[in-house]
Amino acid sequence: MQSFENNVLETIRSYNMLHEGKSRRVTVALSGGADSVSLLAVLLRLGFDVDCVHVNHCLRGSESDRDEEFCKDLCRSLGVDIRVERVEVRRYCEANRLSIEEGARKLRYEILEGLSPSLIATAHNLDDCLETTLFNLTRGCGLSGITGIPPVRGRIIRPLIRTSREDIERYLDELGLGFVTDSTNLVDDCSRNIIRLKVLPELKRLNPSLLKTYRCELSGFESARDYISAEAKKLFKKNKNGFWELGSACGDAVLCEAIRLILKDEGITPSSYRIGVVKELVRSDGRVNIAGGVYVRGCSGRISFERDEAELYIPSRLLGYVCFGGRRVEFTEISQFDISCYNNTEIKFLMDADLLKGPAVLRSYKGSERIRLAKKGFSQEIKKLLSVYPAGSRKGALVISDSEGAVFVEGFGVCERLMCTRETKTAIRVEIAPPCGFGD
Repeated sequence: MQSFENNVLETIRSYNMLHEGKSRRVTVALSGGADSVSLLAVLLRLGFDVDCVHVNHCLRGSESDRDEEFCKDLCRSLGVDIRVERVEVRRYCEANRLSIEEGARKLRYEILEGLSPSLIATAHNLDDCLETTLFNLTRGCGLSGITGIPPVRGRIIRPLIRTSREDIERYLDELGLGFVTDSTNLVDDCSRNIIRLKVLPELKRLNPSLLKTYRCELSGFESARDYISAEAKKLFKKNKNGFWELGSACGDAVLCEAIRLILKDEGITPSSYRIGVVKELVRSDGRVNIAGGVYVRGCSGRISFERDEAELYIPSRLLGYVCFGGRRVEFTEISQFDISCYNNTEIKFLMDADLLKGPAVLRSYKGSERIRLAKKGFSQEIKKLLSVYPAGSRKGALVISDSEGAVFVEGFGVCERLMCTRETKTAIRVEIAPPCGFGD
């Protein structure tokens, strides 16, 4: 019992959650489950000034009413004030097009923050934190996602965030306190429940000390996150007249976090793909559509945002891959080229590397420019070629050009001037695949 309380107190101190004693009041979000009951009990025993709020989501019929009555009785027995709020979650979710889980969470926090002017303690524990880390990893995340649930967020504090569920139930047993169980937590019908009921037990078979290991690693993750965040904010502040100076030497992690902050500032939802696209522009000049009518331009390590334009322009050495308009364009160099190894369709998308004139550029088509496609015998207007595509996507079609004009058009292949022949020594294969492969 003493070790449990010491662990909670250490967490409170480490994250500067509460002033000890009764100088600060805290409201406990009390559901009636083991976690929130233990949270209420330990804060009382540590001498904090506590009251409670119970939110009845009215989702489980008589079981929801049972939980409400349990919370009232518990607070009465402990001499703690409690306020109860009933909300129609299903109606709210239907009106706002939200999932039940998302809508219930949103309403719950709105009520908690609206009812209490003081700090609000929720009962998320170490198991919840690990579940969140795994959930975030399955969807793709940065260091913030790996660290799981934040111990402090505004007025929300989580004193049990470094305490395991097993220790919580043992603590309640020692105190002789009961709790209620939400039956929906026992059904694997959503992502978090699948992780809790199926994934975590298997991981614990591999490492019985999984939670202990995770807790030890968290401090390292948090230190790395805090350092990267601080350095990224320095880069974020390098905004001069709408240009961000991102070309200074820094690691990928800092650069990606700075880009995340910049995208948010521009009103664009960050994703791994978008961050990857902007990172490429920092290191290789160009211009790319990042969202709707918003374009990012990169020039000598600086980026800026432009709106309501519809052209793409990216210089390239035609090596490796380049992100272009939300897709991955891959260039494969084929040395000791032998034309007999390729059929006519494949040859359309191969260009003779030695025949390129000057620097290559990946871009949208320009006005009425023309191209003489391989084996066609005549030139054609690129705009007319691209009429096979929907009008809204034609400007996003890839055109590659060198100093003498267009040499490649997406879907149609290479120009006659760069067509591979028996004399070709080195060829470049062009392949286009959606999306760029950075993930969402």
